[in-house]
Amino acid sequence: MKNKYSNIGLLFFVLIGVVPFAAAFIYSVLYSFGVVGVVNDGFTTRFWESAITSGEFFKSFGYSAAIAAVSVTISVGLALWLALKFTKELNRKLLSFVIYLPLAIPGVVAAFFTFQLFSKAGFFSRLSYKLGWLVEARQFPDLVNDQYAIGIILTFITGVMPFFVLLFLNVYKNERVADLSRLAYSLGASPKQITWRVSLPVMLRKIWTLVVLYFIFLLGAYEVPLILGQESPQMLSVLVIREIKQYDLTKISEGYVVAVIYTIIVSLAAILLFSKKSKPTEVIVDN
Repeated sequence: MKNKYSNIGLLFFVLIGVVPFAAAFIYSVLYSFGVVGVVNDGFTTRFWESAITSGEFFKSFGYSAAIAAVSVTISVGLALWLALKFTKELNRKLLSFVIYLPLAIPGVVAAFFTFQLFSKAGFFSRLSYKLGWLVEARQFPDLVNDQYAIGIILTFITGVMPFFVLLFLNVYKNERVADLSRLAYSLGASPKQITWRVSLPVMLRKIWTLVVLYFIFLLGAYEVPLILGQESPQMLSVLVIREIKQYDLTKISEGYVVAVIYTIIVSLAAILLFSKKSKPTEVIVDN
């Protein structure tokens, strides 16, 4: 009976998850090579040549990767610090609720909230003007739609960090990090050695896969970069949608080229990630 339900679940996963993704990917590949499409008239590689030689994809990919890496690094670092420094306080009911709250806010809502707070006409700009810190509202620094993606990174952090705080608290409890720390201290380890050689390795070893997955997730985020990002360079998902939705129909195929390249890169990264994770440990027995 258990195997029967497992097979049914696997069938639904394939039908709902794998088949639509595979169909969309195949359609994108055909469109990128001119096989299908409104103005396409046959197989050609000119769209791939144009997309690659323009350099816009590589600039957008590097820009997106930098934003995702900074956001994940800061989020994981702050979450680790909070989980280790305020373990007891964060396990209380009120603070637990406060931590869960940002996870319930959709990305598009968080992006609008950030825009209302940090734009030149936003809350903090008006507050600074009222307090006499600014002569004009336009003197407020560019924190949204800026070249350094500060607004995007802030929004990503507020959404990602609470998840990692909860995750680290769970790992801290399940892996008995407190007991291991006391044992290390009894053996003569200093507080700094306990942190860097006991607590951090144990906790990071358990969640590094999720860190990489969150990096991939932020790499392809759409709503937040659309609202808070600049015109150029754009994050990958915004670039793809911009190319596909252009009035110039000849540019649509280039958008599909970018989508195909991005899908291949992310798929290969995921395959390598999970193949390493699922690889069995070899045990050598000497006769």
